[in-house]
Amino acid sequence: MKLIHSNSLITKTLSNRGFTLVEIMIALAISGIVMAAIYSVYISQQRTSIVQEQVVEMQQNVRASLDIMEREIRMAGYSRSRTGATIPNVTITTANANQLIFRMVADTDGMDNDGSGVADEDGEIESIEYYLYDAYGDGDLDLGRRTPSNTQAVAENIDAIEFNYIMANGTLTTTPAQPNDVRAVQISILARAGREDREFTNSITYTSGSGNAAWDINGATAGTGNPPNDNFRRRLLITTVQCRNMGLN
Repeated sequence: MKLIHSNSLITKTLSNRGFTLVEIMIALAISGIVMAAIYSVYISQQRTSIVQEQVVEMQQNVRASLDIMEREIRMAGYSRSRTGATIPNVTITTANANQLIFRMVADTDGMDNDGSGVADEDGEIESIEYYLYDAYGDGDLDLGRRTPSNTQAVAENIDAIEFNYIMANGTLTTTPAQPNDVRAVQISILARAGREDREFTNSITYTSGSGNAAWDINGATAGTGNPPNDNFRRRLLITTVQCRNMGLN
C-alpha cells in the first residue's frame, strides 16, 4: 500500500510541474515570429491599399481634366449665334506646345463670358485658355482653365502638358504658324500622385505625342526631369481631339 501511495505522489508531483524556461523562451520566439509575420502582412497590405488609392485618384484626376478639355476643344471655332448669324474671329487664336487659346460662342450659362458686362448676350464669344500654373502656391503645377471672367484649376498635380496640332494639310506641329489651319489637337498630359512612395523610384522616360522625350517634368530631381528619378508615381495619357468646326467658316 505504501508503494502504491508513493507512486501516486510521484504522479501527482509530475502532473503539477510548470513550463521550463527553455519551453517559455521557445514559445515566446514562435509567438514573436508569428506576430512579426502578421504585422508584415498588415503593413504590406496597407501600403498596397494606399498606393492603389493614389493611382486611382491620379487616373480619375487626369481623365476628368481630359474630358473637360475634349468637350471644349471640340467646340473651338463654333461661330453661330442664336439668330443664325456668323460671328467673326471665332477660332484658335494661340497654339503652342504648352498653351492653347481658342474662341467659341458660349452656351447659355448665366455668365458674362466675354467680359462685356452682359450675360448670355446673343453671339457672346467665350475665349478659353488651357495652360499649366501653380494654382495654390505650393510649387506644384496644376492644369488651369482661364476665361475673361474666371480662372480655375481643373486638375491638380499635372507635371507636364503638350499640345500637338494636326494641320489642314495633314502635318503635325507643336508651333503652327497659322492656328486657323488647325484641324485636330493631340493632347499629352502627365499627371503625378499627390504623395511620394518611398518604396518606389520613378525611372520611367515619358515621351509625349510628338515624340518629345526632353520635355521638362515639374518637380523632378534630375536634369530636365525625364526620367524624373524621384518617388512619385505618374500616368501619361495621350488623346486626339477633332476640331469639327474649324475650317467650316
